[in-house]
Amino acid sequence: MVQVLKEELRQAVIKSAQVEFAQFGYAGASMKRIAAQTGISVGNLYRYYKDKEDLFNSVISPVYHELETLISNHHAQPHGQGNIFELIVEALTNIVVEYRTPLLILIDGARGTRNENAVQKFHQMMADNVAMHLADYSNKGGEGLNPQVAWPVSVAFLQGYFEIIRLHEGTEDCKRMVRQYLLVWFQGLQAIL
Repeated sequence: MVQVLKEELRQAVIKSAQVEFAQFGYAGASMKRIAAQTGISVGNLYRYYKDKEDLFNSVISPVYHELETLISNHHAQPHGQGNIFELIVEALTNIVVEYRTPLLILIDGARGTRNENAVQKFHQMMADNVAMHLADYSNKGGEGLNPQVAWPVSVAFLQGYFEIIRLHEGTEDCKRMVRQYLLVWFQGLQAIL
């Protein structure tokens, strides 16, 4: 007789796995501890996930795709739905609210997985976008900016965002910090010096 895998048990496994991966990273995480935390046998856990990396990917895939989509669809700005600053604040704070723990796992605990270079990939995607905007700016008569500046700008921006998420556990505090961080980026240092 074929047994049906239960969605609520799958979600319980994901929650236990988030705790485990957040504490130990992928390399130090244990399927045995995840199973025990969920209250199931290790054998039952392997009915749901073929191996530890499969489970890890189930934990981080939603945030990976969300952040990837946000960065790659920067040009698809909805018109008439608010200014760009507010849209970016909303998008980045929504990621914090929905995916804080999986994002921290992805950026700090993915060593040993196929996603261990995810942060570098996000930096590169962001740098490509910034380079495109720099070229557009230069083509519109702005000061000719070297597109190589896109890499350090992108790394600095994303690392700052990730650091806020690491340091500010409370949702409202984190949202407030993301807003302030973006305000500094949008207004520039000249506005506050």
